[in-house]
Amino acid sequence: MRKIVVDTSVLIDFSRAKTGPYPKLFELFKEGVCELCLPTVVISELWAGRSMSRKSVLSETIKMISMIERVELNEKIAMTAGELLRKKQVLGFDAIVAATALTLGAEVATQNEKHFKNVKELKIFNLKRDQEVI
Repeated sequence: MRKIVVDTSVLIDFSRAKTGPYPKLFELFKEGVCELCLPTVVISELWAGRSMSRKSVLSETIKMISMIERVELNEKIAMTAGELLRKKQVLGFDAIVAATALTLGAEVATQNEKHFKNVKELKIFNLKRDQEVI
């Protein structure tokens, strides 16, 4: 089954402005077309946002991520992330997101493709392409 790792930007854009690929991703998930994966570092990034101090945002975010499979940082993902950082292919927490996708053989759904452009082996989920195929 097709696996898609969800980046923080996708969840933030949907929760703030109801934009981006999240509705289509969730639709694909419900139809059994893909498996959505959430690196636990994305949860840290979400909870760091100021808006999470509002109960309505907190509740909506918990609901939004509740059905997405969590992917814990393990040794293989950590080593891959470290290599990406050493080679300066990606920065910060995005290294863990990219490493998770590479380790799982998954695509990354992101609103910040430029953050991942130097990771040559990484596949980026393309909403426009998928709408034409599905």
